Amino acid sequence: MMKGFSISKWVFILLLLPFGFNAQAQSDGAALFKNNCASCHNKNMKSKSTGPALGGVQERWEDQGLLYSWIRNSQAVIATGDAYAVALYNEYDKAVMTSFPRLTDEDIDALLAYVDTKYNEVPAPPPGGDIAGTSETGGGGTSNGQYYLLMIALVALALILARIVANLNYIQQVKAGNAPAERPTLLKILSNTTLVVLVIFLAVVFGAYKTVNNAIDLGRQQGYAPTQPINFSHKIHAGIQEIDCQYCHDGARRSKHAAIPGLNTCMNCHKAVQGETETAKTEIGKIYTAAGYDLATQTYSKEPQGIEWVRIHNLPDHVYFNHAQHVVAGGVECQTCHGEVEKMSVLEQASPLSMGWCVNCHRQTEVNFKGNDYYKTWDTYHADLKNGDMDKVTVEDVGGLECQKCHY
Repeated sequence: MMKGFSISKWVFILLLLPFGFNAQAQSDGAALFKNNCASCHNKNMKSKSTGPALGGVQERWEDQGLLYSWIRNSQAVIATGDAYAVALYNEYDKAVMTSFPRLTDEDIDALLAYVDTKYNEVPAPPPGGDIAGTSETGGGGTSNGQYYLLMIALVALALILARIVANLNYIQQVKAGNAPAERPTLLKILSNTTLVVLVIFLAVVFGAYKTVNNAIDLGRQQGYAPTQPINFSHKIHAGIQEIDCQYCHDGARRSKHAAIPGLNTCMNCHKAVQGETETAKTEIGKIYTAAGYDLATQTYSKEPQGIEWVRIHNLPDHVYFNHAQHVVAGGVECQTCHGEVEKMSVLEQASPLSMGWCVNCHRQTEVNFKGNDYYKTWDTYHADLKNGDMDKVTVEDVGGLECQKCHY
């Protein structure tokens, strides 16, 4: 029965089983969302990002078959003239959604089930009431630790079966009259050249996979919402009070950095606005202390201390990003990258800020080609627009995907 099937072949097959299980596990809704949707849709399913919030998407589409068609090819659905599809397309400035024709009905079922689960999920409060961000693990109910345990169990099983196969081969050789002087030991099985090479190869592949994955995620923490030294609420300032983002972050329209507002900007309002509740008075009092302001005498008579804000959005050093270019030239709204800050009591990193996320935005975002003097010299595109050969010019068309634009 075992003739012609060496020990190394058995071990090779069994060592590959964990990767097969992992591939099966990755076919769930969490992996589908992460791989196909996370670059444009907020993972909390409640806030808008480049695309709409996905929570409750099935209720918004009366025809579920049309929803599945939309996911696979949104432009084809828009071409049918469906009122909701056209309205959604116009609402997001006619940004073209990536098509996913290879998604099966089962894939979309799993994806929508994951969206529904995340949308209705009630986050558990962290220990001690501290608000901390968590990194995306590509969850779906199964942790990486369980995969590692499964891999260890299967390796142990592979060794046991390898020993059984070796014994059966030895018995077969005894019956044939050409048995070796002694039975093969476990050490001899483990020192098999093919097995050693295979283990080294898999270790290198696994190490490279983890290294690349960790490098990609370095410094990017979607959902990160640290506790700040002052309980500043964007919901109150940008939402209820409707203070324009650029009043505080005035650097966004004139420099690379949006800039954290100086204390004098805070004091412009809070000399007069001192808070109505005890909580508000306490937090505003921290601003007075940081600025060296004496409320009793209404003078700056104390030593200023400053505020050590915890940074939330942080791109790698090798990435160039200019706020002014996007805000002024591109006309990009703050919410496109930072989410609906006017609804955030505690600010969080709403978007993944990954390279793929930026690239997708550049592929879809239309340039104000006719109303910007900078693009007057692009005669070919102006002619194509006039002749109807093009209906729009995207950032990609004007060099937005050139490596040197962000990594010069």
